[in-house]
Amino acid sequence: TPMPTARALKICPHLIVLPGDYEKYEHFSRLMFSLVHDYTPIVEVGSIDEGYGDLSGVTKWSPRTAAERLRRNIREHLRLSVSQGLGTNKLISAVASKLRKPDNFLEVPAGTERDFLAPLEVKWLPGVGAKMERLFQAAGLLRIGEVAAATVESLGLIAGSGAGQLWEFSQGIDERPIVTEREDAQSYGKQETFDEDTTDEEFVRRVLRGMADHLMAKVRADGKMIRCVEVRLRYNDMEQSRRSESLEEPTDLETDVYGVIDRLVRRAWDRRVSLRLVGLKLSRVYDGGGWRQTGLDLPGTGYDKETRRVLARVMDEARVKYGDGSVVRGHQVKSWQCSVGSVQQECSGGVHTAGRDRQQASPGIRTGRTGWGRYSSEFAGGGAEAAEFAVGTIGVAGHAAAAAVPDEEVAP
Repeated sequence: TPMPTARALKICPHLIVLPGDYEKYEHFSRLMFSLVHDYTPIVEVGSIDEGYGDLSGVTKWSPRTAAERLRRNIREHLRLSVSQGLGTNKLISAVASKLRKPDNFLEVPAGTERDFLAPLEVKWLPGVGAKMERLFQAAGLLRIGEVAAATVESLGLIAGSGAGQLWEFSQGIDERPIVTEREDAQSYGKQETFDEDTTDEEFVRRVLRGMADHLMAKVRADGKMIRCVEVRLRYNDMEQSRRSESLEEPTDLETDVYGVIDRLVRRAWDRRVSLRLVGLKLSRVYDGGGWRQTGLDLPGTGYDKETRRVLARVMDEARVKYGDGSVVRGHQVKSWQCSVGSVQQECSGGVHTAGRDRQQASPGIRTGRTGWGRYSSEFAGGGAEAAEFAVGTIGVAGHAAAAAVPDEEVAP
C-alpha cells in the first residue's frame, strides 16, 4: 500500500514528489476493464484500479486459462503488469491477488479456502482494521485459522454484530455477489433558491462553500473521493450559467475545492444581473480506498492532508453526535441558525445543538457465484511501479473517514 506523502517526506525530506496524471489513469482504467469485458460480461468495477470478473461462465477456456490470457493481453496491449487472484468467491480471489504482488497470479482451488486463509494474519479479513486487529491480538487470536476455530459468541465480544459474517469469512465462505451495476452515487449535488435576488458575490461564495462542507461530509461518509467541481448560477430572468473544473487529483477535503468554487463563481457570473439560485455539483466519483494523494503539502504545519483529515473526521463525528451546528467553519458563522432544545436563535459565533444517534445497517448476505478472478495491475516501465490499477476483483468496501481542515476559522 502506498505511503502517505506527508509521512514519506518526513522520513525522506529530500524526496522528489511527482504529480499524478489522473486523466491518463482513467484512460488506462477504461481500456483495462474493456479487455476484461472481452472475457466475461459479469464485471464489477470496485474502483478505478480494482474489480471482480466472473469467469465461471467462460466455455472456450478454463477460468485459469481465461485469466492467464487476460493478463497477457493487458501486458501486450497496455504495457501494464497485472496481479490476479482466482478463487470461488470475492474474498478468496481478493486476498490471492494481493498476497504476492506485483505481477503475480495465484489460484486457490475449490475446497482449500479455509486452509489458504488459516496461516494469514487477521488483518486480511474484510472489516478488520487496525483497532479491531489489536483487539484480536489481545485476545490471542493472531491468525485467521484461530478466528475460524473460535465460536461466533466469543467473536461477538470483539466484533459485535458483525461476528457472524466475520466467522464465515474466516472459513473461506463469502456469498457476496458480483454487482455489475453500482448503486453508489455518481455525483453529489445541492442547490439553494434565495429568498431575495442577490448581487453579493461574497455571500454567494459563502453559500457555495457551505454546500461544499455539506456534500464533502457525504462523500467521506460514503468512503469516496471526487475530482470534478461544477457551479451553477440562475439569474433573476431564469437564464442559467454553469462552469466546471477538474482537480489534478481526487479529494474528499472541502478545503481543496474552496478556491475552485471562487474561480468558478467569477467565471460563471458573466452578466451584471442578480442571482436567484446557486448550485454545486461534485462528480467524477472514485472509491476513497483506491487513491493515495500525491500532491505536495506542508507536513507539520497543520495544513498537510493528514492533519486536515484528522480534523475533518473529528468535525464529522461532532456533527453526527451533537448536531450540524456543533462546529462550523468561519464562512458559516454570519448567518448560521441553530436550535437548542426547542428554542430557535441566531448564532453569531457557532452553535451547539442536540444531535441524534445514527445507526448503520449491515449489508445483507446474498448467494454469490464461483470461479471469480481478481486482477490488479501496475505500470511496467523501467523496473519501477509508477501507478497501480486493478482489473478484476477487490471489492472490499471500506468506510473511509476522510477529512477537511479549515482554510478559515473553525468556530466551536
